[in-house]
Amino acid sequence: MKLLSAINVNETDVSSNNAIPLFINYAQSCSGMISTGNSIIIYRPGYFLVTVTVTATAAAAGDIVLSLQKNGVDIPGITATETITTPDTEVRTLTLQGVFRVTCNEGKPLLTLINKSTVDITTTNVSVTIEG
Repeated sequence: MKLLSAINVNETDVSSNNAIPLFINYAQSCSGMISTGNSIIIYRPGYFLVTVTVTATAAAAGDIVLSLQKNGVDIPGITATETITTPDTEVRTLTLQGVFRVTCNEGKPLLTLINKSTVDITTTNVSVTIEG
């Protein structure tokens, strides 16, 4: 069951090692999730499937590297990389997908999508769906 959908269709500049803004446009009632702008707070334990799609370009040649973090730590396997050879003109779509767990004793973990690239990026579409 879809619990949450967050989207950002505004052109957004994101510096290296910074969070990509997320805005919730759908949350199932009693989903136990809310957005803080740059993060999603999970209020209940369980296993969750997350799918993230990002359309972006970079200001310089290099790799665009995105990672989903829980409480500031990369979630293993939920990372994507694309290479830009021509800055500002090549548009890449990156998809991250995986399962993560929230345990009863974790409190209220924060999910954050981070630009781990060595280059600044510009996103034009960011979509996050969480199912559980």
